[in-house]
Amino acid sequence: MKSEIWNTVALVAGVVALAAGGPWLVHELRTLPRTRVLEARAQQRVVTLEVGGMTCRGCVAAVRGKLAQVPGVTDVDVRLAERRAYVVCSSSLPDTALTAAVGRAGPGFLAAVESRQ
Repeated sequence: MKSEIWNTVALVAGVVALAAGGPWLVHELRTLPRTRVLEARAQQRVVTLEVGGMTCRGCVAAVRGKLAQVPGVTDVDVRLAERRAYVVCSSSLPDTALTAAVGRAGPGFLAAVESRQ
């Protein structure tokens, strides 16, 4: 008799958890990248650049714009607070092309590829 009560409590708890977390789980599953998207990114890499000289959102926009113009770059995320730029690009694109693009964004901007460990 006691085990039946515990089984019932566990079942009710499971139903409540599924009802509460179900919509979130469905949303997460729908936002997973599709197989074709993952295959397209198989030949790409993410480069983290330490960027010096950024002081405002205008600087962020200038750096992002110049990095996005580099052939082979597919996505750019520049973060002012971290003083970093995250670039998704072709694996064959040299790091020097990215650092040069940051330098072209303005005379006060410098970039270095974050050291890999």
